[in-house]
Amino acid sequence: MTPDSAALLAGMQRALGIIAARHHGDVAGAQALAAEFTDDAERAHAFLLLTEVSLTLVSGGSGRPVPDVVRDLSLRIAALAAAD
Repeated sequence: MTPDSAALLAGMQRALGIIAARHHGDVAGAQALAAEFTDDAERAHAFLLLTEVSLTLVSGGSGRPVPDVVRDLSLRIAALAAAD
């Protein structure tokens, strides 16, 4: 594993940790993990990669192509925004 790929995986793990901490009500833990990112670009990249992996997992589990999963998610977000 190259140092770059190790850093990307560590960032994705950190992003997962933030999500897990938030779901457990551990705001301080989520903030501490978020502070470990060196900058906003690193944080955004980690969450982007995590999102892509998550969408691929949902696609594989449902047997639906990733674009269909993305479209459905986009429609749900739009419906939430419209209801607000």
